[in-house]
Amino acid sequence: MALKEEYQPRTKQIFHHLPTVSEMPHREPLLHISPTVDNNIIGVGQDGLVSIWTRNLKLKKSRLILNSNICIYLYIEPMQLDFCMYFHLTLSSWQFPFGLQNENKVLNRKLKWISDSTLMSQYNKLIIGTCDREIRLYELSNFEPYCQITGLETMPLHLDYSVREEDECIILYGDEQGCVNIILISSVGETLRNWTKCPAVEEIPSVSMENINDSRNITFIRWKVHNDWVTKIKYINSIESIISSSNDDYTALVIGCVNETKDVQHRLRILMDSSSFPTKCSLPGGASPPRRFNCDESQFKVHRGVKAFDFCKESNILVTGGLDRNIRLWNPYVPGWAIGLLRGHTSPIGFLCIADGNTKLFSVSMDCTVKVWDIEDQSCLLTMIPKANQIRGEMSVCYFSNELRALYLAADCLVLLHFQQKEDRLSNSCMSHNEPILCCQYNRPFRQVVSCSEGSAIKVWDLQNGQLVTEVYEAHGDAAVTCMALDTSGKRLITGGRDGSLKKWDCSTIRYIHTLKQGTSSDEVTACTYADIYSNRYIISVGWDRKINIFPDLHSEATEGRCPQVDWIDSVENGHKDDVLCVSFCPPNLVASSSYDGEILIWNLISGHICNRLSAVSQAVMEDGTEDLIINKVTFLQSRSERKMTAASLVSSGPRGYITFWNIFGGGKLFAYFIGSKDRSTLSDMAVSDDDCLLCAADHIGYIYIWNITKYALQGPEEEPPACEQHFLLPFQSQCPLTLSHVADSCITDLYLIFFSPSRCQVLLSWRAHSCSVTSVAWVSEDRLLLTSSVDCTVKLWSLEGEYIGTFGQKDLWNIKDRMSWQRGPNPDSHITPAAPARQVSAIKPSCATESEDEANSAEPESQVASPLSLIKDDEIAEELKQRQKAKSEHRAHHSQLKCIKHETRALTTYHSLQLCELTCLPATFHKLNPRRCNDPDNLAF
Repeated sequence: MALKEEYQPRTKQIFHHLPTVSEMPHREPLLHISPTVDNNIIGVGQDGLVSIWTRNLKLKKSRLILNSNICIYLYIEPMQLDFCMYFHLTLSSWQFPFGLQNENKVLNRKLKWISDSTLMSQYNKLIIGTCDREIRLYELSNFEPYCQITGLETMPLHLDYSVREEDECIILYGDEQGCVNIILISSVGETLRNWTKCPAVEEIPSVSMENINDSRNITFIRWKVHNDWVTKIKYINSIESIISSSNDDYTALVIGCVNETKDVQHRLRILMDSSSFPTKCSLPGGASPPRRFNCDESQFKVHRGVKAFDFCKESNILVTGGLDRNIRLWNPYVPGWAIGLLRGHTSPIGFLCIADGNTKLFSVSMDCTVKVWDIEDQSCLLTMIPKANQIRGEMSVCYFSNELRALYLAADCLVLLHFQQKEDRLSNSCMSHNEPILCCQYNRPFRQVVSCSEGSAIKVWDLQNGQLVTEVYEAHGDAAVTCMALDTSGKRLITGGRDGSLKKWDCSTIRYIHTLKQGTSSDEVTACTYADIYSNRYIISVGWDRKINIFPDLHSEATEGRCPQVDWIDSVENGHKDDVLCVSFCPPNLVASSSYDGEILIWNLISGHICNRLSAVSQAVMEDGTEDLIINKVTFLQSRSERKMTAASLVSSGPRGYITFWNIFGGGKLFAYFIGSKDRSTLSDMAVSDDDCLLCAADHIGYIYIWNITKYALQGPEEEPPACEQHFLLPFQSQCPLTLSHVADSCITDLYLIFFSPSRCQVLLSWRAHSCSVTSVAWVSEDRLLLTSSVDCTVKLWSLEGEYIGTFGQKDLWNIKDRMSWQRGPNPDSHITPAAPARQVSAIKPSCATESEDEANSAEPESQVASPLSLIKDDEIAEELKQRQKAKSEHRAHHSQLKCIKHETRALTTYHSLQLCELTCLPATFHKLNPRRCNDPDNLAF
């Protein structure tokens, strides 16, 4: 036995960091916690108070979104007057319209109560269900009501939203009658816009259930499923089924279809054997809702019902928990009995989540006890006692972030718990910081990389080899370092923190110089930049105070805590109406700033007046049907300043995965826009090369995209989105023209040059650089490299061809001039993909080209064929050719050895070889049973 314990795998051990505990502004229990598209956390309370938090539980804003005109008169004793006044001050929307001298009555507003809520992330909407039998949609950007569905037959106790197909979604809710109510919406963008044109009720556009049933784009379905009220409901897109639970023993959990089954054999069998025929699900008011056929659902019986569940399609696992304090593991295709039972909780279970590659199960009971289970061994790996982790009260709602491997738990306070495996602790040496990295920059004069983290740490790295030069902790105390900027000489570093202050550092030693404060406010600094105007130097910062703060950069270091200059008139009166997210400077006197509501302002830095006001509510947004207007980054194309009227000189990242090109002169015009992110994920950062030829963008799912924008939007507006045009492969040693299909089917290992036609904006390359959100990208132009940082605690270095060089902080150092020292094999998070559907590519050599090909080539401008992009330089090609000619025999031997190597992956060079792939025989695909069609484990008929 001792020998067996000695060789148990240590990777199954799991640890947790000290919890982060924050007090909540909510006076009622939270009903919903989830992430938003801008990397924040939203919490919705039962009383209608909505709060927005950062990932580390820093409260950003809160707002009460529900009010009602229903008035209640309360009799107040004289001794209760103080309490009544206190209650009035706590809820600012409650008013006392008359005096209290004689009447002893108080007129209060009764707030609506929220039953549940969910996010409509695709359209940046918050969906809530009220106890007045309504479903309301709110804008996430400003929490203003968008529209509502009224006249529900029952109260929506639990809500869920999911995207089914392209431009089709499903909203479903469970009620107190045990029914599952389904609203199928097609042409979602058009439908939502039509709802806003409906007559207003309580100043909110309202559509009734009667009108919904008559709409051609909406289908309403209602099934009687449970014998008790619904405790949870969820749509599983992978199996196209709905899972719902209740406290009833016999209908504790049900997996059922959305519509009636299309299996004719099952339906005929049921109809032949059944004496009662179900009616259509669209029923008149007051009629009894129908039940599904037995072949359309699977029922799981659990003693005392189910309060929480989770489902994993990949591992074919269903887990349930409830009032009996036991966790059951099920095969979803076998509802008759559980395949596992986990005991250990001493109170009812309220939350379950399968995570960590479907190997771990996180469970939380109502007394806030957290347990982590190993699903394979069915053993408990970790138990967290609430008292030892400063958790107070009863658990109301939880959310588990797979990206951060963190659990958000709401009780009397909001708690963040970070989990870590043993193997992660052993690999910490390959991480750049111990906390998520929020920004990084390249310091050209010192050839160093500076990175700042959520834990208020600043680290300086040597670009040449990736070695740590120096580091500073608690740079802004306990507050995170959110942004940074370097002066033109590279000798001074300015950092902005979540504490609302700016700090100045000596770059050579990271010596603290002094602090600059954004007035008397402690609002977070979101961005800062450095400006030189006629030999005067200024530091510009923006943040949650919605102002443009300007600090003169003086040589004196004795002025501690200096505040900015007097606010601009336009900055206060006509400036941003929401949080400012980015600021950018363009010599000699222009400043651009962007905000959360999608507005871009162009300022004259000398006069302080607004030159242009650009709105992101463009045709792109209207066609996409989204209200996500966040613009995280704006940058100037300074080389185009001479072409004021014909060229786009400003680029912005947003809204919702779009990249927009603006002409800021002549009133400000939108010249071009295109989708800049995979799956239209929010763009987190963007950077332009020094010569304004290459544009790099990063998104929230970890992808990097590089475009050639040399001539894009240079001569006027672009009517079409950018496309990856046909490019040419010029074989270095091949003696005959080859097509891409020939190369793919052969064993050719010749070296190829890739030339892209620079006539329009083209996606050159895209790859996944990180496993989660990228926070910053920066160019290293002289070495043709790219820096990226992410919330995964790493700063990585790449070549412009997507070659993974290494991670700052890794054990093995590199030499950027020696490719052999770069990381062998691909980055674990990286996957180089074409950014557009591949076309057939011709390999053309002038000596053997046909006449038709010569005529086609001669018809094109010479620059399209003879001039490669700035991605490949002539001097680099000449030097590489010279080196190859000197060692020709060595290279031939090297290529012959490459044929013997099976899967040694090398990063691409300017002349790169095609990799060989082995074919693997795959077995025939095995189709699993559909749970909707299998109620009896012995009945295997289809």
